[in-house]
Amino acid sequence: MEKFGNNCGGREFVDGFDVEANEKINREIVDLRAQGYKVRVGEKNGPAYDNPEKIEKVYSYLERGGRELREVRNRFIRSNMGGAAVADVVSKIPFISKLADSWNKELDGFLEPYRDELLYGEEETDAQPWHKQRGSASTFLSIGLAFSLAVIEGGKLAFPGRYPTMSGPIDESLFDEKIDGMPLRYMMIKAEVANHDKTQQEATQAVDERINNVREFINAPVTPKFAEVIKYCMDSLGIRERGDLVKKITIDHILDIDVRNENRSIDDMLVMSFGCGTGLPTLQILKELKEETGQAPTAILIDQDPLALAAAQNLAKKMGLENNVEIHCHRLFSKFGRPLGLKKVLKGRQVDVMEDSGLREYLPDMVHKKLTEESWGFLRDGGLMITGNMNANRPQKDFLHGLMGWTPNVIMRPIARSLKLLQAAGVSKDNITANITASGVYSVFAVEKPDKML
Repeated sequence: MEKFGNNCGGREFVDGFDVEANEKINREIVDLRAQGYKVRVGEKNGPAYDNPEKIEKVYSYLERGGRELREVRNRFIRSNMGGAAVADVVSKIPFISKLADSWNKELDGFLEPYRDELLYGEEETDAQPWHKQRGSASTFLSIGLAFSLAVIEGGKLAFPGRYPTMSGPIDESLFDEKIDGMPLRYMMIKAEVANHDKTQQEATQAVDERINNVREFINAPVTPKFAEVIKYCMDSLGIRERGDLVKKITIDHILDIDVRNENRSIDDMLVMSFGCGTGLPTLQILKELKEETGQAPTAILIDQDPLALAAAQNLAKKMGLENNVEIHCHRLFSKFGRPLGLKKVLKGRQVDVMEDSGLREYLPDMVHKKLTEESWGFLRDGGLMITGNMNANRPQKDFLHGLMGWTPNVIMRPIARSLKLLQAAGVSKDNITANITASGVYSVFAVEKPDKML
């Protein structure tokens, strides 16, 4: 198919599987380099790239599914023209936009059975437990560890793997975790009330439904079509590449500090993940450092989702890192977009690495800017801030909110826009390196704070 490029890797430009997306993102790279920005392109690493024909097959499969879903969506809208028109108008009016939300939920509910069928096949609806997790951090466990999951076909083992179900290393012991000394269910209800303005009854109902869905997810086997999609789709490639870039950049930075500074050991260093989710990428960094050097920094994991933090705590114990982790559960932002709680959490400490690589694509520009300002203020001189964003010119960009039906909305930004937002918060472009994933799906921005002692 002429749409697809060749399979050789390269550091200068993106050479992914979608020629049109390559051309767009490479034009961005050329323009940025001409303006003096440092832009790097990641390597095609990982087992997915050992099977380029499967990447192409899944890409084409999802393109067909996306077209069919758009036809279904258009039929629904044509048969509900009145509701669609009202939703379009009221979505722009403050205070009554919930009417539009209600209509959109009705549309989304109508599309869900079609999504399952088009994504995973007419005979294969066993992927629904994963699909119910969309929008939550637990989905990234399946994607990040996709090549370590056992695959079951017809009740028999079709492909061996380290983990028997979709949830990877997370099992029923998750529900035994306590957050701030309190039972997980209690903390989840409390968070629903505080973060989503729900009544106690509404929050309890939502939490119990979520717990049931997570239990399904923990016990759900991985079927062949599901495994193929999460291994080889563009979004999965990008998520794994983003994690690998963050890990490499962070470890290189920490080892460099260790070499340059005789007065500080790796054990003395502090890493923070703001909006950490399950914390798996951060924990993998700590584990690799500990295996390589015998030391690991302390990781401060902050999130407003108690269930995600319980997963992080559970994983830390299983990886032998429970003494290297601080768990902090509170709302991430005020209603005015100001990051909350960093001063209270840090208690006078400064951070060596500040990471939020999976968060900013959900943040409006102003909140993005405020987060940079806040993070920069708590970052040690010579420290590293790592952030990221999904690229506007990424391949197969309609899949995420179309066939996948991902919520909440992801703000896909041009690379230049992400760079300008960092600069608007007072960061010099000389201190920023943009790292583009080999797939072209994500950009990871490594921002070094000047060391006044050098």
